Amino acid sequence: MIYGVVALAALLLGATALAGTGAFGAAKSLTVGSPQPELTPFAVGSGGGGTGSGAVLPDGSVVLASLSTPATTAVVCTLVPGGRKCASGATLAAYSGRGEQDSFSGVPEVVSTGGTDVSVVLEDCCSVPLFAGVGGAVVFESTNDGRSFSPEIPAGAIQAVDSATFADGQIVVASSETTSLNVQALAVVPDPALGAPAHPNARGDGDTALSTYDGGVLVASDDAHGNTLVEFAHRGANFNLTSSYGQPVGVFYGEDLAGVSSDALLTYSSTSVAGATLRFFNGSSFGAPHRVPAPAGGAERYWSIEVTGSLVHVFFLDSAQGSQVYCESTRNGLNWSQLVTYNPAENAGVLDPVLGPSGSGLLFEARVLSPPALAQPVLNYQSVVIRLARLRAPAGKRTTLTGQAEPALSDQVVTLERRIATGQWSNISVTRESVAGRFSFTVPGISDVYRATVAYEPGFYLVGYSNAVDLTAVVPPRSKPRSKSE
Repeated sequence: MIYGVVALAALLLGATALAGTGAFGAAKSLTVGSPQPELTPFAVGSGGGGTGSGAVLPDGSVVLASLSTPATTAVVCTLVPGGRKCASGATLAAYSGRGEQDSFSGVPEVVSTGGTDVSVVLEDCCSVPLFAGVGGAVVFESTNDGRSFSPEIPAGAIQAVDSATFADGQIVVASSETTSLNVQALAVVPDPALGAPAHPNARGDGDTALSTYDGGVLVASDDAHGNTLVEFAHRGANFNLTSSYGQPVGVFYGEDLAGVSSDALLTYSSTSVAGATLRFFNGSSFGAPHRVPAPAGGAERYWSIEVTGSLVHVFFLDSAQGSQVYCESTRNGLNWSQLVTYNPAENAGVLDPVLGPSGSGLLFEARVLSPPALAQPVLNYQSVVIRLARLRAPAGKRTTLTGQAEPALSDQVVTLERRIATGQWSNISVTRESVAGRFSFTVPGISDVYRATVAYEPGFYLVGYSNAVDLTAVVPPRSKPRSKSE
């Protein structure tokens, strides 16, 4: 199987089709190439094996953090766009002093706070002097795209850090405890006063997830009975006050929490019902439920969600298909892209999409059975369509092959290939895209099959493979010589 290729075509074309009928056949005729080495998973640092998260910074750099084993340290891996190994790495150490060695717990949350600034938030338990022996949130700050970090800074009294977002100029974190849900806003420059967190609800808490909506904070959690609750604090509210969250804006019985991103909430059945459900928040409540399409007879696990722009990406692992990883996307929950197939993730315990504004990035497999942590590239598809000025040309007479690539990447390298055997192609000429994504080649008047490939854009776009076109050379019939009687 060619993982991630046919379906990735559907992902981008689906974004266009979603606005219309949802049908892909009317878009373009595509022949997808093989192999796609740019999709191969790779290790991200020597650490790993614990929980982790990541963020894409404004310049396209990806910062990943995961707990080490033992959890006295966390490791940070920073990658440049398209990089397949850490361009830089950092080790973040838990408190050690007065004869005590602390450990981190929960998830090391990576939060982009603007420009080249990025923070990693963890819980350190329990000997930091300001924490009075009960532990709390600590922040490691970077001002250079995650290449180096400050020493540990005590930042909040919340115990356990399991989710984070950046809202209204603050780092907001949430914990999962057995007694209640806790949420705390941390100043980008931490305040050593360490105020108390808010308690949006008093139910026994399981999973938690946060997202930023219109400058406010959506707080989603599920309880011990398999129900999901969502609270919302508006922009400008004090995120550290319980009263800022008011009554739940959504309560969904029999549904466990998979994740929340922007205005999109993903849940799955807490019983034996397969599949997941997507809902959208409108500022005061959630709209109608939408079922996420999934393979028949599948055994889905590790549902996760991330919104980029107006496109919702839903990832999951199907253990009935050899731990195959899939993704589907939608803008409205009604029309969905075709199933995107990624490489299997046999050792993963969680799938964390770390995507930039264009939808490209990485699928982070932080919680693996053994180190190192792994990442799979998530890349956008380049649609390439070619046509011949004529399908039949006089032998020896040249004709023109023209093409259109989408999206248009000005000056991107385009290679013309001819088929030399079934599934085998040979490069014969190179040109570049125009500003509008157009290109052309002159081809000889001989019978041949052609396709065009558009170069890989590291970190953003897969190699684009066009449809194939067949040129037939026509030999004019010989004229009969005239007889003497004519």
